[in-house]
Amino acid sequence: MKSLIIFGVAALAATPAFAQGGDGRARVAQPQTRAAVQAQVQARFARADADRDGFVTQEEVRARAEQRRERRGERREQRFERLDSNHDGMISRAEFDAPRAVRGGERRAIRGERRGQRFARRGGMMARFGDRAFAMMDVNRDGRVALAEAQRTALQRFDRVDANRDGTISLDERQTARSARQERREGRQDD
Repeated sequence: MKSLIIFGVAALAATPAFAQGGDGRARVAQPQTRAAVQAQVQARFARADADRDGFVTQEEVRARAEQRRERRGERREQRFERLDSNHDGMISRAEFDAPRAVRGGERRAIRGERRGQRFARRGGMMARFGDRAFAMMDVNRDGRVALAEAQRTALQRFDRVDANRDGTISLDERQTARSARQERREGRQDD
């Protein structure tokens, strides 16, 4: 249930944007503009709105999450098949180590790139809270989220993080917001 909200609109402002470093491995958080947040919300909303009626329902979100789970399972099976070179249904230590020996550092670079892509797609807060996040975005409580509701939620969060109101969340502003969230979490745990 925690990963149901795939379009993650409310957390887009707090989710770092990643850029590939010159060697293909480094990930660096980039400043994020208000316009970029609006574009991300619109793109994610379009992917989530399966029936193209202009609204995202929890049923659409659940169906998309199920599709993602199925694809993830298929990818796991493909990885297993690639590693099981003698096709005996088991992966020996030699089979497991073989790709690492061949690729070495290149494999680490690819893995780091995939981690960054997964984090960027994950949707931040919305992916973690599921139904609660959907309820936050559903301002008029009609059981569906319109693009305007999704954008309003994301931009409100953006505005809270954009301390100097220049329309861009800098790395410092992002870090300040992250630290404040961490302190609030720790304060709740202490209670």
